[in-house]
Amino acid sequence: MPAWLSIRSIADIEALEETPIEDRGWDKTVYELVLGGAALDPGKAAFLNLPTGNPMEEAVPTSYGAFLTQVHQAANLFNSLGVGKNDVVAIMLPIVPENFVAMIGAATAGILCPVNWMLERSQISAILDAVEAKVLVAQAPADGYDIWEKAARLGDQVDSLAHILQVALPGYPAEPERDFAALLRDHQGARLNFTPPATPDDTAIFAHTGGTTGMPKIARLRHRAIAYKCWAYSVLLETKPEHVQFAGSPLFHIGGMVYHTINTLAHGATSLVLGPMGFRNKQIIENYWHLVERYGVTDFFGVPTTLSALAGVAPQKADISSLRPYAMIGSTGLPVEISRYFEKEIGVRILSNYGMTENTATIALPPRDGDPRFGSSGFRLPYTGIRIVELNEQGKIARDCANDEIGNILIKGPGVIPGYLDQGFNEELFTDDGWLVTGDLGRLDAEHYLWVTGRAKDLIIRSGHNIDPLIIEEGLMGHPDVALIGAVGRPDSRTGEMPVAFVQLKPGRRVGADELRDFAAARIPERAAVPAEIIIVDELPLTAVGKIFKPDLRKMAAISAFTKLLAPLGELAGGYTIKLEDDAKHGSICRISITRADSGTPARAEEFVSRIMRDFTITHEIEWRPAQTASPPDHGTGGLPLKRRD
Repeated sequence: MPAWLSIRSIADIEALEETPIEDRGWDKTVYELVLGGAALDPGKAAFLNLPTGNPMEEAVPTSYGAFLTQVHQAANLFNSLGVGKNDVVAIMLPIVPENFVAMIGAATAGILCPVNWMLERSQISAILDAVEAKVLVAQAPADGYDIWEKAARLGDQVDSLAHILQVALPGYPAEPERDFAALLRDHQGARLNFTPPATPDDTAIFAHTGGTTGMPKIARLRHRAIAYKCWAYSVLLETKPEHVQFAGSPLFHIGGMVYHTINTLAHGATSLVLGPMGFRNKQIIENYWHLVERYGVTDFFGVPTTLSALAGVAPQKADISSLRPYAMIGSTGLPVEISRYFEKEIGVRILSNYGMTENTATIALPPRDGDPRFGSSGFRLPYTGIRIVELNEQGKIARDCANDEIGNILIKGPGVIPGYLDQGFNEELFTDDGWLVTGDLGRLDAEHYLWVTGRAKDLIIRSGHNIDPLIIEEGLMGHPDVALIGAVGRPDSRTGEMPVAFVQLKPGRRVGADELRDFAAARIPERAAVPAEIIIVDELPLTAVGKIFKPDLRKMAAISAFTKLLAPLGELAGGYTIKLEDDAKHGSICRISITRADSGTPARAEEFVSRIMRDFTITHEIEWRPAQTASPPDHGTGGLPLKRRD
């Protein structure tokens, strides 16, 4: 990249596009990207690993030369196990050095499929079955993890799975015949024993992503698309060999795979591996600035929940001068106040990117040299198109939206996947003219900044009034006692939905729901958006990458509403419970389990339930239980991992 090139406005993005896309040299595979990065300085540290995640322990270095040797050994191992161009190596590992080796080795010999090991075994089995995984690399038994408990049974459930290998954590053994580290030593690392089968247009990674019914979809990520993103990061974020980045993001997440791993390796930079649990380790947050000073970290990073906690941890005397003046954060969900804090107090401008698995990560990014317009996602990447449209009931484009008009975000470009593995999911993924429907809502302003306003399903519709949950969340986030906030719609028979907010307080803080509601009412610009109820909980449900998991909150809100409305069932029956479950046909279904009682009749109870539930769009089913299984009403938790604080 020319030293004089700055990124300030959309004109700078357009200037990059003056070079024809075919002249950009993205015809590379993942293996070729890593090979090029390693060749810059084979003796340089590719990884500095904290084995147990203890910030005070000495990081163990792995040079690029040593890492490339391990990659060759892994690829040769997989090849010897029958992995070819279209065969899949699945990985179920936390953030350990072997994960990086297995990742690149898998993408070299065949197709990589990283799996979220925190999923239920049935979901993991469904993913491996769908991709027809031939080899699985999983963690050996270790305290605090249930990975092997899940992995050990997959061989009997996934017909294609021929080999299950083990990676042992420090202090724990692996079965000799499955030991990944020992098996690597049986294969040469100087070179590959085979010709890499993949071309740049082939699938490099099968990445699973959450669907609206809770059933993961599997996106096909191409080698060329990954090479494109590595080029884009070098231009927009100036990734260089001398940089040191935190490696604390899950490696089954698109950001952890593409930006934090392959991109870093492709540029010959160094990764500080924060231990198996990454940023989920509270000790890492407490010692964040110490780690920056000790290892000369240049790239500030953290998901919104991490940064919210980090804002309360002052650097004190730590020397953090190694940090670059800007950093890309992999989420659009960071409160504006937090962004301003880090720019003013830490000297790092936060660039909150907008990305998704279906675009091989980043779609838009604030300009590093210009106005980030905190709260926006900045400009589209070069050669990537963004379109804001109104979709009709059939999912067709009705019209393009005007500047600053919220609509559905569509994208097109070299990062877009060719589709999901299951062709049935692709029918609604693309428009007739090839634009990918993101499922997100947003707007473009007159200067081409993208503002993501939420997911289409996150929109709260109250009596026809469209409410953006971000308005509620930003209104409450300014309260000094609030740590996290998630706003969702609660079903309401009169208005359709009513906004409610779930709040997690900072440790040791005590504040009432009424006080928080008054605080929000004074700051939320739309009267209809003021929460009808604020629910204080001990912990909000989070995804593996630290984002608030809205589906659980929507379930809890709905269960709470239905439980109150169905309270008279206590007189018509012996008790009842309510659960909301994901359903492949209906999206979700409300299951009402009623206990028989000596008095009352099933007909009366069922007629009452039908009369209440007919005012809602959700499908419901009634199940009857014998009297001896009587249990008290669920009172709104529905089995969800949330503990309400009264």
